[in-house]
Amino acid sequence: MTSFDAWSEPVSCADPTSVDRWNEAWEQTLHFNGDPFVTLEQVNAEDSSFAMGSVLCAAYRMLGAQPLDAPEVRADLDRVRQRAQQPREMAHLAALERMAVGDFTLAGEQWEAAAADTKDLAAYRLAHDVWLHVGDATSRLRTAQAARNTWGPTSADVAGSGFIASQYSFALEEVGRLEEAEAVGWEALEADPLDLWALHALAHVYETAEAQAEALDLLRSRQATWSQQLNLSVHVWWHLALRLIAARQLDEAIAIHDRIAPDASTPFRLSDLASLLWRVELAGGEVGDRWELLADRYAIRPEVHTSAFIDLHQAFAFTRCPDHQGSEAFFDSVLDSHAGGTSENSRTFVEIVQPLVSAVRQTTSERAAAGDALEQLDPDLHRIGGSNAQRDIVALTTTACRQA
Repeated sequence: MTSFDAWSEPVSCADPTSVDRWNEAWEQTLHFNGDPFVTLEQVNAEDSSFAMGSVLCAAYRMLGAQPLDAPEVRADLDRVRQRAQQPREMAHLAALERMAVGDFTLAGEQWEAAAADTKDLAAYRLAHDVWLHVGDATSRLRTAQAARNTWGPTSADVAGSGFIASQYSFALEEVGRLEEAEAVGWEALEADPLDLWALHALAHVYETAEAQAEALDLLRSRQATWSQQLNLSVHVWWHLALRLIAARQLDEAIAIHDRIAPDASTPFRLSDLASLLWRVELAGGEVGDRWELLADRYAIRPEVHTSAFIDLHQAFAFTRCPDHQGSEAFFDSVLDSHAGGTSENSRTFVEIVQPLVSAVRQTTSERAAAGDALEQLDPDLHRIGGSNAQRDIVALTTTACRQA
């Protein structure tokens, strides 16, 4: 049978409650609360006609840096291959197939094409998140503008329009259109105070503009809300820490680290911690033995040499803990990773990640050479993914090397 989701797009299923779980999982994903994988687990396993739940799970496992051949990823992909029936489902499958071999940009293009002239918010969001993964601000803005044209301004009468606005706000900010990004971000946040991607986009606007008062007011005045949205709260704490570091309030920034560290176990949350500690040290602060905790957690994660962004932040931790049992293994294996690979992800590792990680390691002993290497990589640094604010850590490191 065919049912329809919250945005009136078709979903194949044997049991209509599967679509309820699909809607619930997206509500959790877009509000950064709950566990969409748990929400979808039973219906993915039991509804033999339901493909879209496994699309969400497969995509976000891979974007979350799980190895592309992990058993969970393979199981999700197999279900989509067996169950995809409608053109929408086949289009999502085509995108997943590209992602599964490490060609993320081609996956983003597939999702962008799948979303065209529809209100398939899932396709728009997955394209948006792929462009963040590969650092393609131009494609993200193009996709976000197309979605905005389809949905129009945020309206309570148009399901999903607020989420589209928050995506558009972030896309505008990343290309430097700050005034537009601020206006659209507030439009989304005022319509839905729980739209954390809208608040996050505004945090980026104020970070980029170095608007200290506006950034602190935004984050502190709404802290009671976003600090409970646990799937992104660590990252928003990181944004607050950046403004404290800029104000030279290093002890307060370290206090944020200590507050969020117990909840940081996933690779991207660990990356926020690594970024925070590295920046505090670049600003002249002392972080004590906190790097050891990070090195311990990174050493047991399976997400190694899968995401360029995560490998960079692991390099920060293991550079600060050269005697850690995981350090030598990490630096040796990153140089061998993706050897002979032809996918986009493999090329990024060979051309960008390996020299980048080597340069980070050099910062402790050969700072001038490290600075030279980092500067040479700058034009292509966007390929590691993440935002402008996140990648700025490399420019800060280069400057520190030059001043040594």
